[in-house]
Formats: sequence, structure tokens, C-alpha cells
Amino acid sequence: MQSQARNPVAGFFLALVAAAMWGWLPVTLKELLLGMDAQTIVWYRFLVAAAVLLPWMAWLGRLPAPRQLRGGTGWWLLLAAVGLSSNYYLFSVSLNFVNGETAEAVIQLTTLFLIFGGVVFYHEPFTRAQKLGTSLIVTGLLLFFHDRLAELANPENAQTIGVLIVVASAIGWTTYALLQKKLNSEFTSAQILLAIYVFSTLILLPFINPGSLFGLSGLQYGLLAFACLNTLVAYGCFAEALKLWDASKVSAVLALAPLFTISSLKLVVWINPDYAFSDRLTWISIGGAMVLVIGSALTAIVPKTRGEEPPLHVTTPHAD
Repeated sequence: MQSQARNPVAGFFLALVAAAMWGWLPVTLKELLLGMDAQTIVWYRFLVAAAVLLPWMAWLGRLPAPRQLRGGTGWWLLLAAVGLSSNYYLFSVSLNFVNGETAEAVIQLTTLFLIFGGVVFYHEPFTRAQKLGTSLIVTGLLLFFHDRLAELANPENAQTIGVLIVVASAIGWTTYALLQKKLNSEFTSAQILLAIYVFSTLILLPFINPGSLFGLSGLQYGLLAFACLNTLVAYGCFAEALKLWDASKVSAVLALAPLFTISSLKLVVWINPDYAFSDRLTWISIGGAMVLVIGSALTAIVPKTRGEEPPLHVTTPHAD
């Protein structure tokens, strides 16, 4: 994505803020789940996002029009909504079984799923460098889980269940991302997100417990506020970064999100050694996370080096 006013420094810092916001999110959700169930958290997040985005787009005169739903577009939009909604919900549910470091590492599989989806559905090339990036992602995950591979082989193990739920969450996000490319011919990204926020708020309504809001502690109120604002602020920074900097480079910066998760939890454990919700990663696991980040960044940057914009990487795999 190109812009008339280029500012790489500002673009970098905006992308870094978005990466940090998404990296801190699983830490926030893990604590918040102590006082509120996953579907209610997700409902409040969608509700706040819709409540902010709807009047803003109405004021700008950019609300989606019924004519944009002609043909099968409405069904594609519905499927995209189901994909992103399931991503948000399943990622939150997974944190009942795994800690933030694990969830954020596994969600990076969206990078692989996007590559394969682009090859299968959009006939995009699978370059040598992307193959290298793919191998680095797989290697990074194996190193990350090097001391837990035996546990993951047990289908009844909580870690295994959590990882499988994150994988399902990644599939949901990939479905949304692949369909967004198809829908971009009829809608803007903001219109797509607004439709999804409204749809998700309505579809989750029968399953929530809104009264749990009144049982939260002061800290949990703050965490819920952060989770609700996270999508709006992070996506806002992300969108502005795309206007100021190359999409491929923005996507590469977003790949740093797992490092924000790991470093923030390392800080928490340093302050409170008895903190329960951390994986206490070994240096091999941390090294694996860095290899994973390099692989994700490489797959984002490569298309730009070939003179192409990466159409599937300009949306981020951190809706969670």
C-alpha cells in the first residue's frame, strides 16, 4: 500500500505499537478469564468496537450500502464474520488451557496458513525464500516446545487441548483474511470490520453473562478496558502505519508480537516470582520464538523484494 506522504519512522513506531498491543493481549485475557468467561469478554470487545466505529463511519458517510451485498458477496461477508468471530472466541478459550507465551507462539501459524491459502485459492507463487520462512516457522515452533513435545503427544493433556484450540483459532482468522481479499473489491477494510463487529455482537448475545461485569475487581476492569480498546487502537495504528510505510515492512514488524508477550511475562515473573500464568520458558524456547519471528517476518518481506505487495499479510494475525 502506497501513500503520497511517506514517513517510514512514524510508520515503524505505529506498527511497533500495534505489535505491542497484540503481544500484551494474551497476558491481559489470561488474567481477565478469572472473572469473566471467554464469550462475554469477546462480546464486550465487539460491542465497544461497534459502538465506536458505527457512529464514526456514519459521520463520514461510509456505512456499507445494501447494493454492496449483490450476488454472493453477502454470503462471503457472513463467512468472513464467522471466521473472525471464531478467531476471537477460540483464542480467548485457549487461554483457559495454555499461557500467553504458548498461545501467541502458536497463533503465528496464520502465516503458514495464509501462504498455503494464497497458493491454493489465489494461485500465488510459493518462492524459495517463502519456503525458507516456512521451515524457520516450523523449526521455531519445535524449539519453542522442545521440552513439552511428549506432553503434546497426549490428546487429553491440557497443553495439547489449548494448542489445538489456538490452531482452530488461526484457521478462523485465515478464513477471514483470505475472504477479505475477495471482499475488498466491494468494501473497505473498515466496512468489513464494522459488519463483523455488529454481526458478532448479535450472534453472541444469547451466550453471554453480562452481569459478570459487576463482579470484576478494579484491576480486571482495567484489563477489560484495555482488551476492548485494543482492537480499535491496534488496528488504528496498523492502518496509519500502512499509509506511511510499506505494507510488507509493517507486517514484518507485527511479527514481533510474540516477543512482547514473552518479555512482558518475564517482567511479571521477575517482579512476582510466584506468578502462576507463565510458561517459564527456557533459553532454547526463547530462541525458538526468535526463529519463529524471523520466519514470519521473512515471509512478509519477500514479496516486496520481488516487486509485489503482500496481499494476505497486510491484515494482522492478532485479532485474538
